[in-house]
Amino acid sequence: MKKLFVLVVIVAVGWFAWQKFSGGGAPLVIKDPIFGEMRASVTMGNREIEMAMFVRMENEYVCKSRAREVAQDVLKDCPTCSLQPVKCQASLPPRYARLFNDAPIASPYLSLTAGNGTERDGRLVVYGLTDHEGVTLCEQLRAKIKERYRGEAHCVPPSGG
Repeated sequence: MKKLFVLVVIVAVGWFAWQKFSGGGAPLVIKDPIFGEMRASVTMGNREIEMAMFVRMENEYVCKSRAREVAQDVLKDCPTCSLQPVKCQASLPPRYARLFNDAPIASPYLSLTAGNGTERDGRLVVYGLTDHEGVTLCEQLRAKIKERYRGEAHCVPPSGG
């Protein structure tokens, strides 16, 4: 579990790289969002762990430029991670779009809502864990992210199915 926590913290560092914007103030109102989707996976023992991060961005240019930075940071800090190409898309498939309504899914996930102009709304799901491991990891990650993130951060519990 310790290795897994370290791995997810690496992804969280990527989250903050994705959040790099100048200025503060009120959260940005995004009328026609582009959704960034980043996935990383790693084999730990006999399990394949996958992390999926979804971020609501203001345009495709910002999404793609931030995605390059995140990919470089994650791969630099986790040489055993496999990172899929980041997608920047106008909409998410319904099963992922509902995450932005904090709808429970089979896995617990971290829900982040921007608290200032430099932050963006995002969701972070880790697949391949038991419910207990997922909830524990989510709470640890929430606490770590709240050291820097001013917006709301909470864990959405698993649906039990």
